[in-house]
Amino acid sequence: MPSEENNVRGYISPGWECVRSVFEQNFNEGLDIGASLCVYHRGKCVVDLSGGWKDAKTKKELYTDDTLQLTFSTAKGIMAAAVALCVERGWLDYDAPVTKYWPQFGQNGKENILLSDLLSHRSGLPYIDQQLTVEDVCNWSRMISLLIAEKPHWDPGSTHGYHGHTIGFLVGELIRCVDPQHRSYGQFVREELDDQCYIGVSDDIIEARVAPLIRKQANNKNSDVVNSLDPLSEKTLTCSGAFPLGPYQNSSGIIYNEAQILQAELPAVNAITNARSVARIYARLMGDIYDNGKNIERLLSEKTLSQAIENITPVGETDRIAPTINTAFGKGGFQVYGEIFNVFGDKVFGHNENNILGGQKIFIGLFLSICSSDKCIYLQLLTGFGGSCALAYPPDQLSYAHVCNQLDTSGFSIDQRSIRLLKAIQYVLNHQKEF
Repeated sequence: MPSEENNVRGYISPGWECVRSVFEQNFNEGLDIGASLCVYHRGKCVVDLSGGWKDAKTKKELYTDDTLQLTFSTAKGIMAAAVALCVERGWLDYDAPVTKYWPQFGQNGKENILLSDLLSHRSGLPYIDQQLTVEDVCNWSRMISLLIAEKPHWDPGSTHGYHGHTIGFLVGELIRCVDPQHRSYGQFVREELDDQCYIGVSDDIIEARVAPLIRKQANNKNSDVVNSLDPLSEKTLTCSGAFPLGPYQNSSGIIYNEAQILQAELPAVNAITNARSVARIYARLMGDIYDNGKNIERLLSEKTLSQAIENITPVGETDRIAPTINTAFGKGGFQVYGEIFNVFGDKVFGHNENNILGGQKIFIGLFLSICSSDKCIYLQLLTGFGGSCALAYPPDQLSYAHVCNQLDTSGFSIDQRSIRLLKAIQYVLNHQKEF
């Protein structure tokens, strides 16, 4: 199928053409319906593409560079960047207790929780111990009140377990507390990180720009895995029952397409954005960029970035929510390499996509490390349920983002689309080093 039929358009820098070819191939093979892709390299945008359709059946609306997409847990990388910016400005300290900035948080055994404990999923607050509804989760003040009253489900700092939803409310409220303007988390992200990264959108933006999620046919084994989750994992991943697993839908379709969800601020799961915005944020974590004819300064110093990605998870420590996967988190909330992950070949370290239970991949977020013979270099990567993915590769000042509307519900992992694209990017980088 020619690229014109897939509506693939945008900018590709000389030498990066193979990345466009792979992007087009994903459409040709039905892996993508609508998507955007962006890569920054050494401060310049080298790939900025969009393609496909908002609706696969009618193909009436093009998926363009103006289209916005809900990206699930890719939002957690944005969240880590927002906190790092607060650390950079002296508003927060990774090693300080949360109560230094938010005194009300310190109820019911939470008074000694450090910011680094919270960000590295060690606070013991992966879920709220009561049944929640969508209305509860979309009510910010109610969620904050419930979390203030919640007791940790393990001794804070003693171990870690993935905080799928709750971490977003906790971090968002903390940022509101320390921000001199006391902005909401969504406003802070738009004004301080990128104005095209929304955490909650208005009705007019939903109608004009947001691409609905489209579910890819899932295999039957996936429902078996969901049904076999232990109560701790199920409460965490469903936000105490508000977002049931399985088909991730309600009677009218995918629940995350509902206006109520899109309008709410859910910092851990509903960044509504495009690839250019996310890749630009990641690029600015590492260095200055040249964008739209002007120089834009980096967001973080080397010192703050190093702190944010410092691994503070003990080797071999079991994740309480994903006990079959050796997850590891950095001080600033980025996930760090754990088990071998073969995206770039046999010298890549990171998560192997093991199961939580049964035969399916079901976890969120990766942090890869590529090792040469004399040193290790880090590749930060956070993926979202369904296929969206964003990363930063400091040694080459490379950032990558791919967002998409086809929701692959077979796992919470980096999927075939990004694996192909990352291999093409690695090919370009290797080829450049030969000259």
